[in-house]
Amino acid sequence: MDLHTILGKLFTNASAVGIEGVFQFVFGPHQVYWSQITDSTHTQAGRHPRPDVTIEVAEKDFLGIMAGMANVEELFASGRLKIGGNMGLATLLPQIIDHARHGSTVAAKVDMNQRYPTPPRFSEKLTASLPTQRHVERRPRSELSVQEFRARYLPHGIPLVISDALQDWPLFKLSREESLVHFAELQGITRHGDYVKKTFSTERDFRSTSMAAFIASLDNPTALGADGVPPAYMGNNILPAQLLELINYPPYFDRSLFIPPRIWIGPKGTLTPLHRDDTDNLFAQVWGQKSFILAAPQHREALGTWSTAPQGGLDGCDFNPDAPDYQRFPQARDVTFLRVTLEAGDLLFLPEGWFHQVESVSTSLSVNFWVNSGRGW
Repeated sequence: MDLHTILGKLFTNASAVGIEGVFQFVFGPHQVYWSQITDSTHTQAGRHPRPDVTIEVAEKDFLGIMAGMANVEELFASGRLKIGGNMGLATLLPQIIDHARHGSTVAAKVDMNQRYPTPPRFSEKLTASLPTQRHVERRPRSELSVQEFRARYLPHGIPLVISDALQDWPLFKLSREESLVHFAELQGITRHGDYVKKTFSTERDFRSTSMAAFIASLDNPTALGADGVPPAYMGNNILPAQLLELINYPPYFDRSLFIPPRIWIGPKGTLTPLHRDDTDNLFAQVWGQKSFILAAPQHREALGTWSTAPQGGLDGCDFNPDAPDYQRFPQARDVTFLRVTLEAGDLLFLPEGWFHQVESVSTSLSVNFWVNSGRGW
């Protein structure tokens, strides 16, 4: 199958995942194509005069992506796939590819910048049936067996901090200067401007950035952001393959259940507002400190929860625990918020459905593992 045909099939139903615009692909000097996505899709050879996104990638790597043999985010992180233009649109490329490879029917269009009602979850009933949790327990790794974790915390969806959990990680033992050697050829996507007010929106200011340059800039006073605007944040990037050998997957779940780990890097003040994920999460703090504010899943309505898609999944909140508006959200007075600070070497078990707000207390590098444990599904 030729590249023109493959691109046509790739974007056939791209508008269903909230995409509209022109994608320019450059596979080589004489292999250039563009696809325009609206309610329908048009693909042709050549260069578009005003593309929204430009992607440069070798033909063999692109064919590997479409065959499921390569990961677009890993290729980007390693510098083998380059992106220019609207990074907000570009961040949706993995969804487009996944939809093209696995979706066989035409889906209803989803506006990624619209808020949808949030459906209930099993985790809400689960935690509502348990005594109210008023603090997050902290256990040393040496005193917590895998069997106890799976019997006591996992089935009931109880958050837990496991201390001294990263002692066998080479990445944890490296100084920041030593780590720059490993980050030298890697790249990531950073968030800029007031990304907190545009949480989960494609309208956020995303930029392609060298990981080493970003880390080297973290101690610069300009990295702390302007008044009222959070500092730049390299959040939710896939952990590059070159760094996988510097970490170890936590032993508490079967390896087959893990989603590829993500990396988060930023100075003091980076913030992700209150939200909840649709899988369990193991969050490892490698450098610095991060503070978490947690709320149990059953407080969905009290926190003004909304979803990015009709079926739910990634759920944001309008309630701000640091600036509570009880007039607008009176039920939030009954919510017990748990506050915990992760130190370097800590691993947080954050069960599916738990609301969490995350802020960097100091210059921070974290790695997290989302896990498809399937509890109660």
